[in-house]
Amino acid sequence: MDFKEILFLTYSSIKERKTRNALTILMIIMGCGLLVSLNSLSQGLIYFVEQNFKKILPNQIVISNTDKIQGSSIDGIRNKLQVLFDQNMTLVGKNIPFDDKAMQYLNEIPGVQMINPAFQGVVMLNYQNHSQVTNVLAVDFNNLTNIIPDLNKGLDGLDLASQNYVVIPQKISEKIFMNTSDQIINNAAENQERNQFIDNKNEVTLSNLKGLTSGKSDLSINSTFAVLGIINSTGNPLLDNSIFIDVQKGKEILEKSDDYDLLFLTYDNIDKVDNIVKVVQKYFNNQVTILNSLEIIKSLTKFIIGISTFISSIAIFSLIVGSIGIIITIYTSVVERTREIGIIKALGGTNRVILGMFLMESVFLGIIGAMVGIVFGFLGSHILLSGFLYFLNLPLDIYPVFNIIEISKIGITVIVLSIFSGLYPAYKGSKISPVHALSKFS
Repeated sequence: MDFKEILFLTYSSIKERKTRNALTILMIIMGCGLLVSLNSLSQGLIYFVEQNFKKILPNQIVISNTDKIQGSSIDGIRNKLQVLFDQNMTLVGKNIPFDDKAMQYLNEIPGVQMINPAFQGVVMLNYQNHSQVTNVLAVDFNNLTNIIPDLNKGLDGLDLASQNYVVIPQKISEKIFMNTSDQIINNAAENQERNQFIDNKNEVTLSNLKGLTSGKSDLSINSTFAVLGIINSTGNPLLDNSIFIDVQKGKEILEKSDDYDLLFLTYDNIDKVDNIVKVVQKYFNNQVTILNSLEIIKSLTKFIIGISTFISSIAIFSLIVGSIGIIITIYTSVVERTREIGIIKALGGTNRVILGMFLMESVFLGIIGAMVGIVFGFLGSHILLSGFLYFLNLPLDIYPVFNIIEISKIGITVIVLSIFSGLYPAYKGSKISPVHALSKFS
């Protein structure tokens, strides 16, 4: 008996018992589809997290000489996220100096493209009859586009030394200006629009509040600034909740020494980030806080993978149920085809032929279930995600991501599991004696 005849007998058996086989295939489809859906949804969530955190800290590492966050424990990661997303938390507690010597060393680290130092503090922002206490970051305006990429075309040709300028995030501008619908400048806008915005009517006053916590506000240092631009939300609360002024003016207003509070480190290759972080921590004896999007992404990715693995382990039970269905289906087929087995053996069929015939049937069930299950998982993941976002009214751009390698692994696992499920009943069928098989029907 050749391979074509075995395929024909297998096809005839599947067609003859189509209802039972259809139910078995359905169980396999449900298990395989559920695994594919969970895998694609978790991959999509990981991709969403990666893209958004890269936007929050684009190719940057923020180094702070504060003791609010230390270590890489779960509590440390939680505290880092708190600092990153808490608009009321400032990083001003100093442990070690960020001086010219430190910046010179950091600039020589392989992969470091630029160091942008900054002073940080709290000021009173005044505009006409409106006032607000807000964080301020004093940076070199010539390198401001490295910290805020959205300003990449807004500062060209502007003499930043000719006047005191301030850049205000949209969240603060909506509070201080009250109605900014005609004033918000996207990406610092065009020169004409910017010049219309920068005039005497759009000047703000910054007051030093160094003594605010002690109940004695020092309002002696008072400066007027022209609003250079209002930037859209970047997703990074450290930037979205801080106004920006020039570093020298900030040093004067905040009454700072020559030691900076923050360092914005720009790198040129994401693969070098881990080494850069290790070198920085070693240089500062692990006494600095490093806000690194890559580290946060890794931590959140591990969390997402852990949750998806737990849920996938539940979905595996669906495959186990499908495997049991295959065992029952093939074993029942063996019992029903006992006479056929006897006739095949009487005509010269070997145990290997019988074994191959029933294994081929289980392989067919596995292949059909895996193929349809992958399609089912593909469609199901889109339906589940769309329904979830719709009913919860979440305007998030999350899409399932289908990793060909991972989906192939799932498909191969389903087929291999089907083969192992059909192995025992196929083996039992191959050991049936032709005399015993034919005597039952004589």
